[in-house]
Amino acid sequence: MKQYIFWSVLCCTALASGYTLAACAQTPDCEAMGYKYTADECPNDGVKCPFDTTKYFCFDPQTCDYTYTAEACAANCQNPGASSCVRNGVTYYQSCGSSKCSSGQTCSNGTCVSSAPTSGFCCGYVTGCGYHGDTSTSYDSACQDYFGSSCYEQCKTKGYPDCDDIQKNCLFSGHNPVLRGCYYLGGNGINVIAELICK
Repeated sequence: MKQYIFWSVLCCTALASGYTLAACAQTPDCEAMGYKYTADECPNDGVKCPFDTTKYFCFDPQTCDYTYTAEACAANCQNPGASSCVRNGVTYYQSCGSSKCSSGQTCSNGTCVSSAPTSGFCCGYVTGCGYHGDTSTSYDSACQDYFGSSCYEQCKTKGYPDCDDIQKNCLFSGHNPVLRGCYYLGGNGINVIAELICK
């Protein structure tokens, strides 16, 4: 009888010790076992870690260390660059590409702004102050005949900015461009210069 009790106590002690060891066992470290990539970095042959399904292993990981986003490029009035990669569902670019602004424009809070003023004399077609023949193109036969150049080109020789740029700048400032007058050069009576004010 005593021997039976001895073996019973010994078995219970062993079982209790085994349970304690099982309860204290740590979950294996996925990264230590080689599962150190994301799903984006293993798009073709990734194997999930059985203990953490966000960790992957693959033989040819496509790591993404680019830092520029499309939003960051747009904030500087630039297009995204050609080379890109995906990290955590976000597309990153190696660099920003070409500028969205045309020559003579600067970037202000993600918007291309011309260096032209918001009011003054300008060159180009304006409603109510068109060139002879009411054309919106830079070529005008009457100016060509009289000046030897188009109305727009003749106006630009005076150093005036484009009317389109003045109107855009005025609107960007929260106001509206208003035509103040039309003026001509020489004695031909052809309207070549417009004057806009920003109200």
